Amino acid sequence: MGNTLGRLSVLIIAIAALGTLLIGASAASAQTPTPDPPAVPDTDPGPQPSKLNLRLGGLRGGKLRVGERFKVSGTLRPWAAGEKVTLILSRGKKTLKRKTVFVKQKKGADYGRFDFDEKLVKPGRYSVQAIKNPSANLGGSKDRTRTFRMDYPDLDPGNRSDTVALFNRLLEAQGYVNDENKSYDAATGRAVLAFHKVNGQKRSENATPGDFKKLADGRGGYNLKYPGAGKHVETDLSRQVMVLAKGGKVDEIYHISSGAPATPTITGRFEFYRKEPGTNNVGMVNSVYFQGGYAIHGYPSVPTYPASHGCLRNPIPDSKHIYNWVDIGDPIYVYK
Repeated sequence: MGNTLGRLSVLIIAIAALGTLLIGASAASAQTPTPDPPAVPDTDPGPQPSKLNLRLGGLRGGKLRVGERFKVSGTLRPWAAGEKVTLILSRGKKTLKRKTVFVKQKKGADYGRFDFDEKLVKPGRYSVQAIKNPSANLGGSKDRTRTFRMDYPDLDPGNRSDTVALFNRLLEAQGYVNDENKSYDAATGRAVLAFHKVNGQKRSENATPGDFKKLADGRGGYNLKYPGAGKHVETDLSRQVMVLAKGGKVDEIYHISSGAPATPTITGRFEFYRKEPGTNNVGMVNSVYFQGGYAIHGYPSVPTYPASHGCLRNPIPDSKHIYNWVDIGDPIYVYK
């Protein structure tokens, strides 16, 4: 009996110990976090890197001839459908033009191509930048051309070209009347002479590259002394030019010859009161009188200096147009 009770006590103690171990294991299991499932590898590599490259063409000796087109040829590597590039033309720090173009795949190649061209006139330092923004397929990239300047040629009487036509248009834009064609003819020569007179240069009919550059920059015109006088004529005896003006702006500018030192032209404000078409007995052509016998008129000889008997001579090829432009009652201001 005693042995039986002893064995029973040992069994109870063993069972109790086993229960304690099970409870501890259960508690430890509750405190230990469950590990995360293994990560799934990301199979999307994202956009591929892209590279832009620009090549500049159409220059001569690193310069662009005025009125001609430069060309930018660009490539984008690699090519992807629907990609676009923005091209920015700048003069110095000023943006002149912004254009977005689609990139077209080069046949049989893994890159795309695009082009940009522009005709330029004004002086300055130009460059073109290309920008490709990031997309779903390709990353962003940029490139810029080198800087280039304009080239203005030396034109001479007798030249004929599209460049001469541009030069004539620039002269006309400032009021220097010419035929506006491709020829550096007598009309261009007279316009250049008037331009030189206005700008205090050598009184010659031969243009210089500097003249071309100044006109291309929108400079070299005449500043009216009486811009509020409505439709009127101004004659500057010191520069030997006559200006037809209306609406507060210069309309046309002509070279003239006023009275010689012995027979000077009168100065002041006058009004045109009589018109006499054709040629009179002293060789005056298409005359418009503004005071007594003083008139503006065409004449065979119109030198670069004062040479008349007091009238304001203008070249005969211009005289009919000036005659028709002036109306009776229009004022004329003659000053030095």
